Amino acid sequence: MGVLQAYSKQSSQPVKLRSLIDGILTNPKEARPEQPIPRRFIQISDEQAEMMAADYETGMRVKDVAAKYGVSRETVGKHLRSQTVTPRTVGLDDEQIEEAARLYDQGDSLATIGKRMGVSAQTVRSRLIETGVAMRSSYEHLLKP
Repeated sequence: MGVLQAYSKQSSQPVKLRSLIDGILTNPKEARPEQPIPRRFIQISDEQAEMMAADYETGMRVKDVAAKYGVSRETVGKHLRSQTVTPRTVGLDDEQIEEAARLYDQGDSLATIGKRMGVSAQTVRSRLIETGVAMRSSYEHLLKP
């Protein structure tokens, strides 16, 4: 055995390659990768669009409606607009913002408030800033005795 073969990983590569080629030659059908099935656009009937609107109006989230009908969220949104469905407000209403401000002043974190109200910490932060609440620094709690 030569020095190159003893200290090189290249010596096993031709053997592996030969093994792969032999496998393909003996059974070519199994060696071929399956072609992905092309996606087809799903046509939504007027009746299905009405059912989507009804599902959404009963409280179902757009994400869940999309999964139920096998379409994208954008498609659901398009059909909801065509059905003149009023979109639900996302985020916090005035009462929730007041509660969030009170909790924040008591020392709760943005993440804790967001979890409690079903929104992200960033949403809580944005609404508090809009209402004029002064934000604490991220390290302020470490400075208190």
